[in-house]
Amino acid sequence: MSRIKKLLIPLITILTFISFISEKSISDDSGTFRARWWSYYERGLARAEKADWENALNDLKKAISLRLKDQRMARTYGMHFIDYFPHRELGIIHLNRGEIDEAIRELEESLRAEESAKAVYYLNRARGIRLMNQKDISILPPSITLHSPSPGAALRDASVIVKGNVRGNGLISKVIVNGTPYRFDRAEESIDFTQEIPLEEGVNKIVITAQDLVGHSSEKEIALISDREGPAINITDISTEEREGQKIVRVKGEVTDDTGIRTVVIRDKQIEAGDVKTYHFDLTLPEETKKTKLIITAFDIPGNSTTAEIDIEREITALNQRQKPVLLAFNGSGLFSSDKDPPVITLKEAGDTPPVFVDKYYVEGEASDNKAVERVVINNKEISTKKGKKVFFGKMTALRAGVNKIVIEAYDSSGNKAATEFTVKREIPAPLQIGSRMSFTLLPFDITQGDVSLGHRAYDLLTESFVEQKRFNVIERAKLEQVLLEQKLAKEKLTDLKYSIKVGRIMSADTMLATSLKEDAKSLEVISRVINTMTSEVVDVKDVYSEDKSTAAIKELMTGLASKIANSFPLTEGMVIKKGSKEVYTDIGASTKTRRYTGVIICRKGDEIKHPVTGKSLGQDIIKLGEGFIEEIQEGFSKVRLSDKLKEQDVKIKDMVITK
Repeated sequence: MSRIKKLLIPLITILTFISFISEKSISDDSGTFRARWWSYYERGLARAEKADWENALNDLKKAISLRLKDQRMARTYGMHFIDYFPHRELGIIHLNRGEIDEAIRELEESLRAEESAKAVYYLNRARGIRLMNQKDISILPPSITLHSPSPGAALRDASVIVKGNVRGNGLISKVIVNGTPYRFDRAEESIDFTQEIPLEEGVNKIVITAQDLVGHSSEKEIALISDREGPAINITDISTEEREGQKIVRVKGEVTDDTGIRTVVIRDKQIEAGDVKTYHFDLTLPEETKKTKLIITAFDIPGNSTTAEIDIEREITALNQRQKPVLLAFNGSGLFSSDKDPPVITLKEAGDTPPVFVDKYYVEGEASDNKAVERVVINNKEISTKKGKKVFFGKMTALRAGVNKIVIEAYDSSGNKAATEFTVKREIPAPLQIGSRMSFTLLPFDITQGDVSLGHRAYDLLTESFVEQKRFNVIERAKLEQVLLEQKLAKEKLTDLKYSIKVGRIMSADTMLATSLKEDAKSLEVISRVINTMTSEVVDVKDVYSEDKSTAAIKELMTGLASKIANSFPLTEGMVIKKGSKEVYTDIGASTKTRRYTGVIICRKGDEIKHPVTGKSLGQDIIKLGEGFIEEIQEGFSKVRLSDKLKEQDVKIKDMVITK
C-alpha cells in the first residue's frame, strides 16, 4: 500500500502541475501577464484582430470591471500611457456579431466618456443598419431649409455665408455646399450648417446636397447674383434753350444697371427708381447753373454706387466741338470714318494712391468720346453700360496682398481704344498676418502600424491642408530638419515627448502636432495631439478614421483633421477692460472657446487713412504693441500675462486683443 502511495504522489503532483498550466493558459493571470486592466485590454484587442470575438469580449469586460471609462492617455504604470477605449471596441465586436442594439449602447457609452472618430464611424454604421431593419417606419429623404441668402439675391461681396438646416429621420450623415463638405462627424436627425462660399461675378449657382445613413439624398439649388459694378450714368445731350422768354439748360441722360436701380440722387433730391434696369432723366435747370457742377449719384440694388460730376459749361463747349461734320472718304468698297480720336478716360482718383488696408477697391471714373463710347473694360472684365458720348462708371475690384495693377480700357464706335492704369498696394496689418499667428510645427508621423509610404503621403497632405486654410503659421519642414541636424537627433527620437518639446522650443514654435498613424488591412486611423511648448501640456486631441484608403479619401481625411484642429483654436478679437501691474484683463472669455495659455497680441488701431483727392476711406492700420498669453480664463473675461517687452503703461483701456 505504501508502495502504491509512493507511486501516486508524483502522479498527483504532475497532474496538479498540468492543471495549473492549463488554467494559466486560459486565464493567464500571472507570470508575464500582469492581470491589470491594461493587460486585459491589450489582449482583448489582439483577440479581436483575429476575430476571436468571445474571448475578446471577455477580456474587454474584465478590463471595464477594473477601469470603467474610455479615456485618452490613460496611465498604466510609471510614465507609460495608452489610449483606452474598451466600450468602443466592445461596440465594434457586437456590431461584427450582428448585435446591433448592444453595439449602439457600447459606442454611445464610449462617446459619453471621450470623443473618438472611430467610435462615431461605427456608431453611424450601427444606427444605419438598425434604421434599415425597421420595417414599420417610413424613412423620408432629407429636407433642406435655407435660412440665408434669399434665392435670387443680388450681392456685391466676393463671398456669401450660406446658412440652413437639414432634417431627416434617416439621420443626416453628410451635407455638401457647392462641393465643399460641411464638417461634422456624428449623424443626427437635424443638422444646422454655415458655410462661406466664394462668388464669381454674375450669376452663381449654390447647390446644397444632403445624405442620410440609409442612402437617401436630397438637393436644393438657388441662384445668386454677384454684382460689384455701380450703375452706368450716360449723358446723351446737354443744351441751352429758351423757354417762355428765359434761357435754360437741358440735360438728358439715363442710368442703367443689369441688376436694377434702386435710388437716384440729383442735386440732393432722392428719387426712388423702383428697381428698374434703365432710368431716364430730362432735367431743366436755370441758366446760372452753367457755372456749377451737376452731381448725380445712382445706387443699384446690392448697394453699389456711381457718381457723375458734370461741369455743364465745359460740356456744352465740348458738345459744340463734337457736332462739327465728320469727314468721310470713299475707298472703292464703301464709306469709312476718318474718326481717329480715341475716347478719353478720366478717373476720380488720378495719380498715386496711398497704401490701403482694405481687401477691395472701388474704381470710379468717366469715359467720353466725340461719337460714342461703346465699351468700358476693367482688368479684362467688361462692365455693363450702354453706349453714350459720356459714360460714368464704377466697379469694385478685389485686392490681394501687395501691389495690384488696375487697367481701364475704353472703346468707341470706330474701334479706337484708350487705356490707362494705376496700382494699388494692399498692406495687411502686421497683427493680422499669418506670421503673427500661432506657430505650428508638424512632427513626422509616428507610424505605429502600416505602410510607411502611406504615412508620408498623409503627412504631406495634412501639411498642405494647414497651409491652405491660412489659420496657423506653419513652420516649414526644412527648418525642422535643420534643427534635427544641429541637435544630432534622428526623426525617430521625436516620438519621445522630451525630445520633441526641446526641438519645438528651439524652433520658437507655440505648439507642436504629434501625430500617430495606424493602418490595418481595412482601415486607417490618424490621431493628432496638440502640445503647448511652453507648458509641455497636451491641450487637445483630434482624430479621424476611415475604411477607405484611396488617395482622395486620405486627402479628405487630412482636410477634416486640419479643420477639426483649427476649429479648436478660434481667432478671437476683444479689448482691454482693466489694467494691472504686469497683466491686463480682456473681455475674451471661455465662452469664445479660447484656451488657457493661448498667445495674444495687444494692438491699437491707427488713424483712418483717406484718399487725398476723393476723401474715400482706405482703411486703418493696426499697430502691434506687444504680446502676452492668457494666464487665467473665466466665462466672460480672461487675465493676460504681458511679455517682458510690453509694459503696463504702454497699454490703454480699449486697446485691441487678438488671439494668435
